Amino acid sequence: MTWPLVLVVVVAAVVAAVWRSGVVAPRFALGEQSAGSHGWDPPRQTITIRNDGWTEMTLLAVGRDGPGLRLVGTDVVLPYRLGAGRSVSIELRYVVTDCGEVPVGAWPVPVTADAATGPYLRYFWLPPEEVGPGWPVGGPGLVAWQRAISWGSCHSVYDVRPG
Repeated sequence: MTWPLVLVVVVAAVVAAVWRSGVVAPRFALGEQSAGSHGWDPPRQTITIRNDGWTEMTLLAVGRDGPGLRLVGTDVVLPYRLGAGRSVSIELRYVVTDCGEVPVGAWPVPVTADAATGPYLRYFWLPPEEVGPGWPVGGPGLVAWQRAISWGSCHSVYDVRPG
């Protein structure tokens, strides 16, 4: 093997290791997800974020406002430092502002982490949630997480009309 080729291989290995470390761009993914909290006031959804990098990362923001929903807070103070290989579950708390506007389809949750190159944003698609026979509209069966958590604010057992 010639020296230029050895140098190329070494540089490529270093670049790959730095990228995998999470220093340049944080490496994070969804951890195991728990179901939303149906019927709570305010409506809540928990999202678990796992740091897959080799270095600590800082979560800057999780969640967002959207059609018919306003994010009013989390149970974890952000920014939050998340160690390598660790996970954190963050409860997102919402207020339903318009039942008819809450998205029916899948609605991703944004997560922003700090990176050497600036904020790094990823969107995570949460799985739909199972609802039982007490849900006269859109159930029983699977519904998007935001519909599931907003149900208690939009309907009661005495009001079976769509939100």
